[in-house]
Amino acid sequence: MESHQPITDRRIIRTREVIYETVISLLSEKEFSRISVKDITNQANISRSTFYAHYQDKYDWLDKTVQEKLSELKETLAKSMPNHGNDQSNLEMADPYYESFFENIAINQKFYHTMFTKIKSEEFLQNLYKVIRENLYLRISSMSKEQRLVVPLDILLDYSSSSIIGITKVWVEKNMIYSPHYMALQLTRLAIVSLYRAMGKVN
Repeated sequence: MESHQPITDRRIIRTREVIYETVISLLSEKEFSRISVKDITNQANISRSTFYAHYQDKYDWLDKTVQEKLSELKETLAKSMPNHGNDQSNLEMADPYYESFFENIAINQKFYHTMFTKIKSEEFLQNLYKVIRENLYLRISSMSKEQRLVVPLDILLDYSSSSIIGITKVWVEKNMIYSPHYMALQLTRLAIVSLYRAMGKVN
């Protein structure tokens, strides 16, 4: 039998969606520091008491939104783990990790574009870095014991995590001119052939 979500829960979700869309819209017009709760409630057409029933203030909204989106990303990457053990030597097949990552970023394009271009929070970048690094660690840890690392684990994790965030930031800032699949495929190829081969320095 199909289960039905309680009306109260749907209303809570809908109210939070309205607040989310409103703040994102306001951020296209002014800096976060200049946005007031009154601005949000007026544009969202909700009462102040409704806003405060969900968030303590706009900073609480930001903290909870970041936590929600990064938790979603973490779960998405975790679900792609079963495929990580597959052979990743095919230059025409995107790694499931990159595929899942870029698809999630694309689905939440408004959020990531806002965080990268409007709010520019160092705390957000640190938390995003942590999510990516931890998932990469889990992936490497699941590899066969016979597969030996060529470079120290901490350097590998730091390099990979920083590279992913860097290319993602540029991709988002350029309004995702390439598809998520295309991005995933290119990073897969870079991972397979190495930087020097990609530059044409190694045959």
